[in-house]
Amino acid sequence: MGQAIAAPAAVCTICGRRPVGGMRVSLWGEVTCAVHPVGARCMFCAHTHATQAPPGWRPFIGGTMRCPRCLVGAVETQPEARLHLPAVRRQLADIGLELPERVLVRVVSPEEVHATAGPTPGLTTGVLLGLTEQVIGGREGRRVIGISVVAGMPPTYFGRVVAHEIGHAWLALRGREPVDDVIEEGVCELFAYAWLKRNGTQLAWALREQCHANPDPVYGGGFRTVHAAVQTHGISVVLDRLLRTGALP
Repeated sequence: MGQAIAAPAAVCTICGRRPVGGMRVSLWGEVTCAVHPVGARCMFCAHTHATQAPPGWRPFIGGTMRCPRCLVGAVETQPEARLHLPAVRRQLADIGLELPERVLVRVVSPEEVHATAGPTPGLTTGVLLGLTEQVIGGREGRRVIGISVVAGMPPTYFGRVVAHEIGHAWLALRGREPVDDVIEEGVCELFAYAWLKRNGTQLAWALREQCHANPDPVYGGGFRTVHAAVQTHGISVVLDRLLRTGALP
C-alpha cells in the first residue's frame, strides 16, 4: 500500500512564508498573512495585497481593484461575451430555466449601468454588476428591453450575473403575479446558484457558499427563503406557484 502524501503547507503570496498569527484566504484559495496591511483588495475574489497599486492589478469600479488571477479571461467586450453566452443559456435551459424569447445581453461600462438604474437604495455592496431593463404596462403588458452587465468580470462572475438577470427576465416574460422584492431577488439568486453548480470551478463553489452566507436581507435572505422552499417542494412546484400566485408554497 502506498504512503499518503501530505498536501503542501500554505504559504503567503506576499512574503512566501507560512502564515503566522492568522491568514486571509481568497476565493481562489490564495493565502496572505493577516499581519500584512491591506493596501488593495480584489473586488471579485477578496485576495489582498499590502500596496495600493500592486503590479499586475487593475482598477475596476469606484476605487475597487482586480487582481491578476481575476483578470485572466475577463469579459471586457461584446465579442468576448458572445463566446460565453451560449453556454450560460444552454446550461440554464438544461435545468428548465429557459426564456420564452431571446433577450439581448449587452456588455456596458459601469457608468452606463448606474446611469440607467438610477439610485439603488437596496444595493448594500455599492457596486451594481447587472441590470434587466423592463417596461411595465400598456397593451403589450410586461416587456424586457434587455440585460446589461458590467465589462471586466471574470468568466465565472459574468455567468453568475447573467444567470441572475435572466431570472428577472424569466419572471417578467412568464407574466408572473406581483412578487415581493425579497422573493424576486431570491429566485434570481437561485438561478445564479443553479448555474454555478453546473460550472464546477473552485470560484463557482466559493460563490455558491456565499449565496448561503450572504448577510444581505434581500439577496441573501431571499435566496435562503426560496432555496428552503425548493428543498421542501421541488423547483417546479415553487416556480409554478410563484407564477400563479406571486407567493411561495
